[in-house]
Amino acid sequence: MPRNIDEGAQAKRRSDAWASAMVSTVMILLAAGLKLGLAWYYLKGSFWGAVLTILSVLELATIVAIWILLKRRLKEIEGGEEDAAAQY
Repeated sequence: MPRNIDEGAQAKRRSDAWASAMVSTVMILLAAGLKLGLAWYYLKGSFWGAVLTILSVLELATIVAIWILLKRRLKEIEGGEEDAAAQY
């Protein structure tokens, strides 16, 4: 681990990464929930309702990717890659 790690900058980057993951998750949940609600209310039993439902479920699956990427981002921050790159 490099000696010249800026702890304050790392804490800020960690905080920003968490905030970004949370906001993205909430926005996806809201959008997918709205689509599912509209499909259920207006398109119940129709082909387009099924299509909208499938697309909403696929959209919800992206939440898993967001949290996987958050974990990777936190490892990068802990590793000090950005601090090392800032020296050049």
